[in-house]
Amino acid sequence: MSPPRDPALRPYRTAAWVFYFLVAIGGIGIFATSVGRSLRAPSRTDRSPAALPTRAALRVCLADLEVLYREQNQRAWALGTEFEGPDPLRTWNVWSKEWEERVDDLSQRCLLDAGNGQDGAARAELAGARDALLALHRAYAAQVNRFAQEEGDLANAVAEAIAHAREEVGRSR
Repeated sequence: MSPPRDPALRPYRTAAWVFYFLVAIGGIGIFATSVGRSLRAPSRTDRSPAALPTRAALRVCLADLEVLYREQNQRAWALGTEFEGPDPLRTWNVWSKEWEERVDDLSQRCLLDAGNGQDGAARAELAGARDALLALHRAYAAQVNRFAQEEGDLANAVAEAIAHAREEVGRSR
């Protein structure tokens, strides 16, 4: 049996327990806030102009969308060359996030989701092309993540073996 507690120290024990719970709740609050910030999309200011884009501006938007499409396809096909780096999956994810932000910027600049006005049909078609492009991007990202989980070790082993062979061949000269 433990000795009885001194009643004179009760306020100190109470203060210690209150301090303990405040620190624990504060830590949980900081953790929850951190997780919430990392999951939340970055806040974006509305940069949409007052007037709808002209037909010439829509042609520029189409050209920009085509550039994003070509860049995505080139990046996806060239991904295998990046396995010599320290973290190829991280490289893809950083590029992917920046690419998605550029697509969002294009959508806002060209008002692709505004279906009214004289060029509403053209903007709707551009929005449909953007949505198809984003669906393809999600499929690429899923494949990259799946490959990194299932076969990433093999790809890293090959890249490392080639790097060692390159070093050895360089020494033998």
